[in-house]
Amino acid sequence: MKKIIDNHCHFEQLTKAEQQRALADYTVVGVASDYQSCLALIDLQQCSEGLFICLGIHPEHFNHYHELPRVIELIEKHQHQLVGIGEIGLPYFSLCKMASDEHKHILQQGLVIFEQFVQLAAKLNLAVNLHCVGESTWQAIAILQRYQIKRALFHWFAGDSKLVHTIYENGWFISVSPQVNHDAVYQHTVKKMPKEILCLESDGPWCYQDMRGEPAMMKNSALQLAQLFECSTNDIIETSQRNGKALWQIS
Repeated sequence: MKKIIDNHCHFEQLTKAEQQRALADYTVVGVASDYQSCLALIDLQQCSEGLFICLGIHPEHFNHYHELPRVIELIEKHQHQLVGIGEIGLPYFSLCKMASDEHKHILQQGLVIFEQFVQLAAKLNLAVNLHCVGESTWQAIAILQRYQIKRALFHWFAGDSKLVHTIYENGWFISVSPQVNHDAVYQHTVKKMPKEILCLESDGPWCYQDMRGEPAMMKNSALQLAQLFECSTNDIIETSQRNGKALWQIS
């Protein structure tokens, strides 16, 4: 079997040793967080076989929203090197401790930026690698539908059954993080999702039980998913591979 695809990883944030381990055994889809991480991913891709990249601004990083014009310029300049735009979406966690006026202002900014990224993805025929949490996911879905986005990944998604059904009906995908290996609530949520739309991801270097996330963690995720869905580990991996190839249009 070919190298397993890690569908969502902050590759530029891994150490050099972690990056080398990752690409030795896995195909990695790296996602950006801001302008500087976009530049880093572009540079890394030039010397890293098996690294595919998405550029964007992480929606929780509202202090970098002003970088939008420069990030769009990079996407347009390097569009033929990209498999998608990401990590993009709508802010959620960063809003939780804000006063209502600031909350409303940042969310509105986030909506405007997200729509510009989605519009660009439609124009350039690129997939989107998404951060969507909570009820604002409905707003993100409305924008995706407005621009008729066909290829979308909802990374580490844990929304309710209605949201999952809408994702399924639109032909989009959901990636499962290594959190599934030890979080019973997340396991229960994932078990109710259609297996045929699932992908594997590390979200590295995000920590799981004090361990830095790496693509190698996807093997345990596949084992856990096989138990949840009462199927073989190979079935989980093959489903993820098929979906990842379709998403990013890679062979």
